[in-house]
Amino acid sequence: MNQFRVASFLVLAFLCFAAKPYQGKSVLIIGDSISIGYTPFIKTALSPNVEVAHNPGNGGSTLRGMESMDKWLDNRDWDVIVFNFGLHDMVHKDSSGKYDVVNGTIAVPLKEYRKNLEAIADKLNETTAKVIFVSTTMVPEGASGRKTESVPAYNEVAVKVMKKKNIQVVDLYAPSLEIHPNNSKPKDVHYTPKGYEQLASIVVAAIRKALND
Repeated sequence: MNQFRVASFLVLAFLCFAAKPYQGKSVLIIGDSISIGYTPFIKTALSPNVEVAHNPGNGGSTLRGMESMDKWLDNRDWDVIVFNFGLHDMVHKDSSGKYDVVNGTIAVPLKEYRKNLEAIADKLNETTAKVIFVSTTMVPEGASGRKTESVPAYNEVAVKVMKKKNIQVVDLYAPSLEIHPNNSKPKDVHYTPKGYEQLASIVVAAIRKALND
C-alpha cells in the first residue's frame, strides 16, 4: 500500500512538472507602444508559469534605451530579453517637438542608430539572458512624422548589428505588411487588439523556443 502511494505521488509530481515546463522563468520586453500593445497577449500565452514584464512606459528611441537600460534591467537575471528600437529613431520633429516629416529633423540618423544599437546589444549580451531583437513594424503611407521607406532601411541596419553581436532576430516587419491593413486605423502605426494578438503569437513562438533551448 505504501509503495502504491509513493508511486502515485511520483506520477502526480511528474505530471505537475510536465504541465509547468517554464515555471519560475522570467521574460523582459523592451520597446515602444507597439510592444506595449502586444505584451498583454504574450503574458496570457505564457501564463501562469512565466513572468512577463515590460519596461516602464514607452521605450522610445535608442537614445532613451541607452540612458535607461540599467534601470530597466533592474539588476535581475532575466531568462529571455526581447527588445526593439526603431520607430522613435526614424521620427521627424520640428523645433517645437511636433511631428513633421517635411520640415522636421530625424531623431536618430542611421549612422547614430547603428552605433546606439551596438552599445545596447553589448549591454544586453553582458546579461545571462537569451536576447532576441524584434524588427520594426511597418509605417503606412501618410503616417505622422515618419516615412514608409524608413522602416526597411532601419531594419537593415538592425539586422546587420544583431548578426555582428550574435543576437537572434525575429521578423515582425514582413508579417506586419499583411496584418496592418486590416487591423489598424488609416495612417496609424498602431494596431487593433486583434492585430497585436497576431504580432504577439510570432514573438511568443520565439520566446518558447528560447526557453526550451
